[in-house]
Amino acid sequence: MKFRNKLLLLAAFAAALGVGACSSPTAQIALKRAHLTSQKPHYVAAEQFKAAEFAPPPAPESEAQKADLAITLDWQNKRTEADCAKARLTANFDYDSFWGEKSPFPRPLPGEVKEFFDRLTLDLDSSVSVMKNRYERQRPFNAYPEAVKPCVKKSGGYSYPSGHSTFSRVFADVLTDIVPGRKAEFFAKADEIAQDRVIGGVHFATDIAAGKVFGDEFHADLLKSPEYLKDIEKMKALLVK
Repeated sequence: MKFRNKLLLLAAFAAALGVGACSSPTAQIALKRAHLTSQKPHYVAAEQFKAAEFAPPPAPESEAQKADLAITLDWQNKRTEADCAKARLTANFDYDSFWGEKSPFPRPLPGEVKEFFDRLTLDLDSSVSVMKNRYERQRPFNAYPEAVKPCVKKSGGYSYPSGHSTFSRVFADVLTDIVPGRKAEFFAKADEIAQDRVIGGVHFATDIAAGKVFGDEFHADLLKSPEYLKDIEKMKALLVK
């Protein structure tokens, strides 16, 4: 995975698994992150992704880029206000907006669960940032300001891979590790969250596809971490009975 600042949005997902933080994390989350990022990675080191093999985004003004833009504009022309309202909800990037009634944990969320997702978020945030900075792809509304008109709040930072797509994919993977029998619904929801970013006009379709690929790659590295595997067993003991 690769994201960092913008994906502090997920520090929100972790910090309360219920606190919003898309492109503007809360002061509390920012302070927590400043403290925790001085430590070593918990499960997966971001540095490895600086040179890891990964397909780049379409080149500017290439045929593939034009096709990407066409998809964005098609959604812009056919989306409804209800579509935009839903995209604005998932743009909050908090636990309830992402999973809501699908959450397998009791409420209020146990402290150990919050701490687990804090650790995971910090590793993932740093990794996504590495990847975004590696490719420096402009978002649709920056690359084509006269044509693309988002209906959700504009996000800062680069576009490839999508942070929402990456994070939702990783958390679907993680929740599946905890509750294997609910894999289909976790992944269906993650796909919805990712697609909302194209509908909202803040990502290209290839950003979304790349986020899913990267999410699965990051998860594959998580499975190599003894610490992660131990924590997954702890999370299973904290599920709703």
